[in-house]
Amino acid sequence: MKNVEIERKFLIRNIDLSFNYKKYTHEEIIQGFIYLNPAIRVRKADNKFYLTIKSKAPKSLKVKNDIARSEYEIEISKKSFNDLLKICKGRIIYKTRYYLPYKYNKKNYVIELDVFKKDLKGLIYAEIEFNSLKDAKNIVVPSWFFRDVTGLKKYKNTELSICKNIKNLL
Repeated sequence: MKNVEIERKFLIRNIDLSFNYKKYTHEEIIQGFIYLNPAIRVRKADNKFYLTIKSKAPKSLKVKNDIARSEYEIEISKKSFNDLLKICKGRIIYKTRYYLPYKYNKKNYVIELDVFKKDLKGLIYAEIEFNSLKDAKNIVVPSWFFRDVTGLKKYKNTELSICKNIKNLL
């Protein structure tokens, strides 16, 4: 569905990462939030810059949590990114995103493994995007995924930008 992101998010414990995830393709991400609801985000991913708006999914999808959301993203200039980053609320989020291939039920997926840095060091998420709600609900995830946190407010990136104590997240 156009402009709809369908994804699930999982908390990962460092002790469960017994393989070398650092060998996979990755990018450095810096992001901040101009507004929290709807989420208006600026992001630098390696040498590209984006402005993204995320809000609730269209009512026609009839989803109760954030497994699906409306998403609009445009590429912006480096100067625009730097200017907008200055007006972001809360902390700026720094993370490395690793792209791990994953095959389930003859379908190819990509696990986006986010390893947070600076204030959020120690926090690790895995996200998987899907083409359908059915696939999102039926997938069996790897055993090293610790807990499904899809739709839990305290694990949203908007909340990470304003939370005071990350120990409550681990």
